[in-house]
Amino acid sequence: MRGAPQEERFSDYTLRNGLRSCYGKMNRGEATTVAFLGGSVTAGEGASDAEGTSYRALVCAYLRERFPGTPFTFVNAAIGGTDSVYGAFRLNAHVFGGGGADLLVVEFAVNDDGNRTKSVRAMEGIVRQAKRINPLVDILFVYTANRKAAESFAETGKPQINIAHHEEAAVHYGLPSVDIASRIYRMIAAGNLRWEEISGDSVHPNDYGYSLYAQYLREVMDDMLRSDGGEGTAVPLRSELLDPMCYDRARLKEPLLAERVSGCRMVYDWTNEQACNWTPPANIFLAERAGASFRLRFVGTAAGIVMLAGMETGDVEYSIDGGPYLLRRVFDSHCEKFYRPKAVLLADGLADGPHWLDVRAAESKDARSKGNRLHLTHFLVNGNE
Repeated sequence: MRGAPQEERFSDYTLRNGLRSCYGKMNRGEATTVAFLGGSVTAGEGASDAEGTSYRALVCAYLRERFPGTPFTFVNAAIGGTDSVYGAFRLNAHVFGGGGADLLVVEFAVNDDGNRTKSVRAMEGIVRQAKRINPLVDILFVYTANRKAAESFAETGKPQINIAHHEEAAVHYGLPSVDIASRIYRMIAAGNLRWEEISGDSVHPNDYGYSLYAQYLREVMDDMLRSDGGEGTAVPLRSELLDPMCYDRARLKEPLLAERVSGCRMVYDWTNEQACNWTPPANIFLAERAGASFRLRFVGTAAGIVMLAGMETGDVEYSIDGGPYLLRRVFDSHCEKFYRPKAVLLADGLADGPHWLDVRAAESKDARSKGNRLHLTHFLVNGNE
């Protein structure tokens, strides 16, 4: 493998309050859980061995080497093709469902769609949920690169806007952040690196690219250790909210909560050979035809559905609190190739209180779709239990 490009030490990070609590546990040799929440880059897509050569795997190896007497548990809560909104709603189940976390690494800067409101509500929701579950948890935001943003950076000198949105939450809560993306973009703009050297597509690093990501993260963590000696306590959760509608009570809910069900049924151990970013089988709530419908009652500010979107996925129609039905197209180019998890937030920014969401499979569908079905796995609810 070629060596790292010759350039100054990594400097695209902000220490803020560091990782003092989890480093203290590691230094003392106490059992430590490190969780990674993100998309396909954190999952290791593009690596020859996701559990050996991805940035996540390499950071885990670094921590084992750096703290040889510490028993580690590593949680891979990455799902390809998903954004911070879904991350906020699945955090409790996928990261804390099996226990606690002492360090939470969050990576969604290449998957968010540029919508500031959604990104801020989601990233703030992740922080507040995690801190409520474990007040001592340390949280590190990681910003990774993509080819389109690298090309734009060469013209504007600015990385993707998602990084600025995520930084709002990092600054507000005093969290460290690592901007790998801007470092990569500067190297490319200076002619010291070509995108084709680090990736075989527009987003996912190859083994060499992942080694660069991990190298930079190791340097950051070493600097944090030198800065605070690896000792200290986590900063308490700040009471002031960036956005009062943030997803700080976000949860996944079982589809059996559905009421007024028509044309839908539970299918247990459903499977499909063309699966991506999930491992069959799955229990699904299946809307089998156009017109199939159901209602979800909830208390809170936001709600939606999680589905396995694929070849037979049709459009969704939905109504909030008895209002007019609105149309949402779910099918996209990926649906032609496989079934994958897709979270669709249908109601957001509601007055905090009781609401109902009516959903039905629409008569309309994308021309490429082979049906009008909906394969639901969960509801999304931001509100009271």
